[in-house]
Amino acid sequence: MITRTKVLLVEDSPAIQAIYKNALTFEQFQVSTASNGMEAVKVLSQEKPDIILLDLMMPIMDGYKVLQVVKTDPKLSKIPVLVFSAKGQPEEVEKALSLGAAGYVVKATTKPKEVIEKIKTIISQTHSAQEVAHYVLEVRVDAHDAGKLSDDFKLGNYRCPVCQTTMLLDLIPDFSQETAWFSGKFVCPKCTHLKA
Repeated sequence: MITRTKVLLVEDSPAIQAIYKNALTFEQFQVSTASNGMEAVKVLSQEKPDIILLDLMMPIMDGYKVLQVVKTDPKLSKIPVLVFSAKGQPEEVEKALSLGAAGYVVKATTKPKEVIEKIKTIISQTHSAQEVAHYVLEVRVDAHDAGKLSDDFKLGNYRCPVCQTTMLLDLIPDFSQETAWFSGKFVCPKCTHLKA
């Protein structure tokens, strides 16, 4: 089963929201919607999209405030935000980009197809950056708590149970965190037998 890219579409105009939701769905995106900034924040508390398509001029909470909320929350800050707005003045664009937007498009001069291409480009760049980072380390059995870790998790002094080759610690960065957090597993470089 193919995982579809999740887009949170934040737009207060029902007509524009319908146009973009239909266009995104046609392109096989999974789309959630919000009609104002408060709804967007509520949706973000329940699900994590791959990208946010964000209008700026909305009632209750504007897009700038939503952008600030997203970029200052460690759980959300890595989600790229593409601003699409009727405002196209240089100071508006600069403000959105300085708050952390990954891109900015003006509704009046950009077709839905072009917005979708921009979304695909941003998603591709985000995934590429995340896939590059990958660290493999050797753990010394006599270093700090290495012996205790081996005993507690039955890692057999970090030897592969199949071929007895020294296993390596494979670390993958967690980009949803603000600081250096990793997920890790022990792998055998010879037979790729995993020990998690």
